[in-house]
Amino acid sequence: MGPRRGGSEAKGPKKAKGVKKDAAKSSPAYSIEQLLVKTQELMDDNDYETALKFAAKAIEMNENNTQALLLAAIIQLESGEVEPAINCLLKCVEISPDRGFEKYMYLGQFAVELEAVKYFQLGVDAMQRDLDELSTAESAKDQAASLKRKMAEAYVAMTEIYLTDCCFEEDAEKRCEELLQSGLLIDPECPEVYQTMASVRLSQNRPDDARDCVAKSMALWADKDLTDPTQIPSYENRLALVRLLLELDDKEKALGLLELLQKEDDESIDAWYLFGWTYHLQSEDLATTGSDEDKAELLRSARECFKQAIKLANMLGYENDGLIDHALELVAAIDAIVPPSEDDDEEDEGAPAVPNEPEWDDVASEDEDVEMGS
Repeated sequence: MGPRRGGSEAKGPKKAKGVKKDAAKSSPAYSIEQLLVKTQELMDDNDYETALKFAAKAIEMNENNTQALLLAAIIQLESGEVEPAINCLLKCVEISPDRGFEKYMYLGQFAVELEAVKYFQLGVDAMQRDLDELSTAESAKDQAASLKRKMAEAYVAMTEIYLTDCCFEEDAEKRCEELLQSGLLIDPECPEVYQTMASVRLSQNRPDDARDCVAKSMALWADKDLTDPTQIPSYENRLALVRLLLELDDKEKALGLLELLQKEDDESIDAWYLFGWTYHLQSEDLATTGSDEDKAELLRSARECFKQAIKLANMLGYENDGLIDHALELVAAIDAIVPPSEDDDEEDEGAPAVPNEPEWDDVASEDEDVEMGS
């Protein structure tokens, strides 16, 4: 569902860094609609710096344009500028508290505990209003299905908060059950609902029920086009599914899913770590029944995967949350059992820059700060 919660609090309007404008007295050369279309095009091309300038120009023309404020917030989140993004989102709430669910979804991700639940619920309420106003015509069917899926995912997000941050709330278990049932009612074919239900069942020491939930979740997308991200759970969600499968001691399914994930993104640090951890767990299964050579081969595979995760973490500036420390510990432990090997593979990466269209230079090269979200 996008970036995870960070708990940042906005302390009032702030200027967006690096945003420029012309002298404000000149009449606009472009309409707000044109500027927002161009902003979205630049975002699609990952040119966030220039996109923010176009969003800022639109806000300069109408500081209460919620679409411009939302796009500016998304750009700033992508650029790691959380506080000014939250300012823009809160401005959207002030202008239009009952419409536009997206702002609440982002605010929920960056709030914590019950405040995050509050924002997600406000988002669900806004989506329900949109859903109620949709016609029953066939042309609105896809839009309704999309809204229902987003509502189900919001119920999942709230459930996860009660499973983690708010697990000590007196009614946490009851709220988990209620939220998941709401998710199933609105979208009974949402894989994430069943997957999260499996986590709840594990927390209740009901592993067999958890396995049933995982099976239902995977059955909902197993026959879909795995190359189409609109038909399957997100990459992060499927990584979470791998961890769930390992908790349920289903290493073969975990490896099968990891192979698909690795083909999709061979620079995922978490995927390489989970590959290594799965092989390591398999080697432990052979401690008393398998041959020494089979165990050594699994440990070699585990070490190669851990080393790849460590190398990628160093290359990509990965924020170490303990995963890489664990990988380093496991490599050292494996080295003590099996002679070490070197992995000399190197990968290059880089994305070509997208040039600006000449006719937009007057917007992209403006030179005064614009206040956003004030």
